[in-house]
Amino acid sequence: MSAEDSKPDLPKSASDVAVDKAVPGEEPAANDSMLRKGVDALICILLTVWLGFAWSNHPEKIAFPAFLYFCIVLKIATKRIDNATLIKPFSLVLTPIGAAFNKLPALVRHGLIAAIICIIAIVSIATADDNSPNGTRLQRAQSLIGQVVILGLLVLFSRHRKHINPYLVLVGILLQYLLGLIVLKTWIGKTVFQYMATLVGDFLGLGKAAGLSFLAPELDKVFDFATAVLPAIIFFCSFIQIVYYFGGMQWLVAKFAFIMMRVMDTSGAESVVAAASPFVGQGESALLIKPFLEFMTEAEIVSIMVSGFATVSGSVLSAYYAYGADGASILSSCIMSVPCSLALAKLYLPETETSLSKGEVQIPESNEEKEANVLHAAANGASQGIHLAALIMATLLSLISLFKLCDIVFTEFFSYLNPASPINIERVLSYLFYPFAWIMGVPSNECFTIGKLLGKKIVLNEMVAYADLGALMKANEISTRASTIATYALCGFANVGSVGIQIGILGALAPTRRADVARLAVPAMLVGTLCTFFSASIAGIFI
Repeated sequence: MSAEDSKPDLPKSASDVAVDKAVPGEEPAANDSMLRKGVDALICILLTVWLGFAWSNHPEKIAFPAFLYFCIVLKIATKRIDNATLIKPFSLVLTPIGAAFNKLPALVRHGLIAAIICIIAIVSIATADDNSPNGTRLQRAQSLIGQVVILGLLVLFSRHRKHINPYLVLVGILLQYLLGLIVLKTWIGKTVFQYMATLVGDFLGLGKAAGLSFLAPELDKVFDFATAVLPAIIFFCSFIQIVYYFGGMQWLVAKFAFIMMRVMDTSGAESVVAAASPFVGQGESALLIKPFLEFMTEAEIVSIMVSGFATVSGSVLSAYYAYGADGASILSSCIMSVPCSLALAKLYLPETETSLSKGEVQIPESNEEKEANVLHAAANGASQGIHLAALIMATLLSLISLFKLCDIVFTEFFSYLNPASPINIERVLSYLFYPFAWIMGVPSNECFTIGKLLGKKIVLNEMVAYADLGALMKANEISTRASTIATYALCGFANVGSVGIQIGILGALAPTRRADVARLAVPAMLVGTLCTFFSASIAGIFI
């Protein structure tokens, strides 16, 4: 049976149905109503006027309004103009460059990409202020060493070293470097992400405000987490479901995945999951490619799991914000980890089979019944949010309690060996993860502290680690450099509990692949952890 014959039967999208019903020879544009064209034109005019006022009244904050304006106008333009026409000006410039680049021998192409990465890193280190509170040149060099160590570990333990695709890995790392450079070194990048972080914080604060108005102030003092975090999670889930109802999330993920597929040469299915991971959770991103799961290669399975482990979803951002984590660092870490997760996953387990979704990005319509209206979508989202909030609360309570119990037993056992200096689990974690903290560029005198946070994040989860990090930051017991690197390093779902979640979700969606998922889940979690460490080391160079 050929690969073409074995492709799953995917439900037709709305556009496919429209094409089937269209009259032969009739142009699609002729079916558009004048009313819709007028509404789109009015939206563009109003947005342009709004952008003009934004430029006039707040020129220092123009970066984010301009970015938002560009995204909305682009969305409207893609409805009226086909992609080929829209990207033609870019193709006229990039196609000759790409053709000339592809004519070079593979070794030369890979060498050029590697050279660009090295130049960016070395110039950033060499031009850094050695007296900066964000770190010395030597500490930035530590971060560069850390990247070499991480890549070396993945090559050493790679399942098929001969099949590693240098282009995919190098382009993924280059994209991550360029994103880090834009976010951490350029004015527009800093402004956009800082503004987005503030906007997201204020937005999630609406959910917190609703929770505080519903619960008594006395309860708020006792159950700060329940009143500050859980209502925001429910609110955000409801909002995301509304965005899904209008098709906004599907459009955003499809465009992002298309870029990743064309630039990095990954398959459509794994590109969709990687693109969706910063916005939705591990389960929701896998649902986007449910028809493909039974037919995915082992390399693709690892790739989609690593994407889930290396990022966090928007629904839990409120928890990190509540603990005092820097919002801009969290948002940029999620975006930077997208190309990194694909690159490092393919470094550990390169593709040796032919993917069914190679060369195409397709997000099938959900088999679930579509909501009747916006209120129905909001209610469904709130229901999902309640389930997620309850799961988070129950998980935190059980994991923290079990950790404390194990710590008491562990300390009691070793107290008989050395009563003068008892050993606890946190101390052991500090020693185990000290080397990783150091290679990310953390100052030597703070490596034990950050190592303990890294260990807690993997053994428990990132929320517990962020809570401890927030307490350290509030007490000024940690430097700006160490806290920034830790924020990036902790920003991922890679922990022991998430391994069970991934196995449960993917096993339920693809029962015939449950054994493969269970066998590959732990290595994928470790690769996802290294992805967040890699992002942290890049931040260690640029901050």
